[in-house]
Amino acid sequence: MIVCCLFHTIAIKTYSINAIKITCTDTIPINGKDAGRIFEGIGAVSAGASSRMLIDYPERYRNDILDYLFTPKFGAGFTYLKTEIGGDGNSTCGAEPSFARTREEMATPNYNRGYEYWLMKEAAKRNPAIELDALEWTMPGWFNGLWSADNAAYLLKFIAGAKHWGLNMKYIGGCWNEREYNRDWIVNTLRPLLDKNGLSHMKIVAPEGAGESWAICDQLMKDPALTKALGAVSYHYPDSYMWREGTSPAGENAFNCGLPLWSGEDFSLGGNSWKNTTYLAKNILKCYIRQKIVKVNMWCPIASMPDNVCFSSVGIMKGVTPWSGYYEVWPTVWAVAHFNQFVQPGWQFLDSGCGLLPGNGAYCTYKSPGTQGDYSIVAVSGHVPQTLTFKVSDLSKGILHVWKSDSKNQFIKQADIKPVNGLFTLPLEAESIYSITTTTGQQKGVHTIPQEAAFPTSYTDDFEKYALDRAPMSPNYFYDNSGAFEIYQGPDGNKCLRQVLRNDITPWIPNECAFTYVAQHTEWENGEVSADVIVEENAFNGTGYAGIIARASYDKSSQAKIPLGYRLNIYKDGTWKLLTKTDTLAHGNIDASTWHRLKLICKDGSIQAFIDNQQVADVRDNTYLLGAAGFVAGFNYAKFDNTSIKYTPIKGQLLSDWKSATASSELVGLEAVNAFDGNSLSRWSAANADTPPWLKVDLGRNCRITRCETFTNFSDKACSYILEYSNDNVNWQVFADKRNNKQVLYPCSVDNNKVMGRWIRITLTPTADKALANVYALKVYGSYVK
Repeated sequence: MIVCCLFHTIAIKTYSINAIKITCTDTIPINGKDAGRIFEGIGAVSAGASSRMLIDYPERYRNDILDYLFTPKFGAGFTYLKTEIGGDGNSTCGAEPSFARTREEMATPNYNRGYEYWLMKEAAKRNPAIELDALEWTMPGWFNGLWSADNAAYLLKFIAGAKHWGLNMKYIGGCWNEREYNRDWIVNTLRPLLDKNGLSHMKIVAPEGAGESWAICDQLMKDPALTKALGAVSYHYPDSYMWREGTSPAGENAFNCGLPLWSGEDFSLGGNSWKNTTYLAKNILKCYIRQKIVKVNMWCPIASMPDNVCFSSVGIMKGVTPWSGYYEVWPTVWAVAHFNQFVQPGWQFLDSGCGLLPGNGAYCTYKSPGTQGDYSIVAVSGHVPQTLTFKVSDLSKGILHVWKSDSKNQFIKQADIKPVNGLFTLPLEAESIYSITTTTGQQKGVHTIPQEAAFPTSYTDDFEKYALDRAPMSPNYFYDNSGAFEIYQGPDGNKCLRQVLRNDITPWIPNECAFTYVAQHTEWENGEVSADVIVEENAFNGTGYAGIIARASYDKSSQAKIPLGYRLNIYKDGTWKLLTKTDTLAHGNIDASTWHRLKLICKDGSIQAFIDNQQVADVRDNTYLLGAAGFVAGFNYAKFDNTSIKYTPIKGQLLSDWKSATASSELVGLEAVNAFDGNSLSRWSAANADTPPWLKVDLGRNCRITRCETFTNFSDKACSYILEYSNDNVNWQVFADKRNNKQVLYPCSVDNNKVMGRWIRITLTPTADKALANVYALKVYGSYVK
């Protein structure tokens, strides 16, 4: 990496960074007649079931959230939206439904399933110029081969579905997300089919790979037919991935292939920290400076997935409590606004005004295509204050308006600047974002956010209130981890929830069962779940079953495996079982031809199972300490009705989220903050030579600390540690001593106490085989002292 030296220096040095010429002096020249590629905007990627809970919000607050995301000159103002084409399998956080899960359904597709068409419609309502795209993660299993005419026809039907919703798509993914693409299928099957059906204007995007080189560009240099068939070359995380190096740098063939280069998916971090916010903004700039990438798309626009799924709390803003209307506008909304409110697709990068700054900063300059010579500069400073001086020529000589964001205040208008003979100076505070522009009309949009409220401690749903002709065709607050649970109306007119995936699919990751649960925004220890259940048939791959689950959580080794938790299942072969993930705790016989009322009660180490109000099991088991409640099934038809959940919430407020964290050591991408970022998959890891390693969180002020939950990567061995607390960060006392722990616990270890302190520290003890745990999360509960 070559860093452009913009501090004062007498010598003049000229560097070439990916063919962008950067002259480093005490003044940055910006020439309006200079070369540069065409900017295509900053977009969003709704996929992996990351947006599921947004549609459940009350309309007023849902509209407010959508304004922050898509309304121009209000918030982030995304100019592009790519959505997942659902395929009924887990595609990161959960599963999105297919509009035609059988060949027969292709004749009458159901475009009301899911929420992606709805989201595109809402985005286009706010910004009619938004560019729409779609891509496959999981796919139906009825295709006659992955790269077949069936797949092309399926994409054509998806585009027809967009038309059905009144939408005009501009792009379609001609590949399998982060897996593979097929040149001959793009050129000889998909492109001709689109052209034949009046869609010659629609551009195909490929290969949407991750962690790869830009190999498709080598092919494009010698393959004019492929170049003609495509509209853009898109890779994921090309410059960096969650603080680590991304795809191999684009080379000359990428620059000269004749197609625009995109970062088709980027970010994948939580937008609640300023560190991640500046990372996002710097990454956008570096994507062009180092890779000539002209469009960067963020996964995901909103973290609207439950907090106990894979990659939870990742996104530009957050909304996970639709029953309360509460949501969070994170600083990353305003980082994106620093681009999309100042630069529009069709503007031109000015390469003379693009470069890197000392201390890991960056800046880019963009010119309006109009005749007035309008321009904007977006700069993110490095870790030290610095002053930039610009000399502008052949552009507008008008007043410059400055907007700034820092860790305390985001998107605040600063004093205007009047250039003198094209010369102006701008002092930059460390780790801050600036937009300098000749344009006007920017604003920091504001909506009133309601107070957060807990999920009801007693909740029922008989599924009768849901319409069959409106998206998403799934009940409020239910979240499909895998499979497809859909509102169904029987011949008698009664409605229920039905698991409807009963055939094989092309999975993005292997799926072992169908699993949905109520996204309560809290995991609970003690409570009960009950529902009426019937298993209708055998599965395509074995004995059919259906059941309820308590203390459920996903398996971090692969999120679509059989979930952790206690399951009470009935089977089509006439048996029932009370199960953990690996063991049978109790079993018996049952009439599988009719409905049964199933209930699980969890109270501390007692697990009680009931069928038709008769207790069939009462076992002592401490395998699973807490989790969610929901339904499980095989890949077979199964119905669920009259669900009821009663639980006792965990006492105390979560005190540790996004608090300042330190550790004895940490690895790149596995820093201490990861244990407090709300993301269930990010983690802290100590350096190998660090023994014994410790992790510490500062709660900000003295608190009553009552509970600690420690989530580690030990799935098959006991984790031993000592938890300590302190009032002064010098003297430490024991909160819980588990250095002799021999028990394997899921999904976490739980320690209760009643102490006063500001700091919590966990020190890990190596196992007999010298293994050290990584910590996914250390959750500290209690209350603040007034």
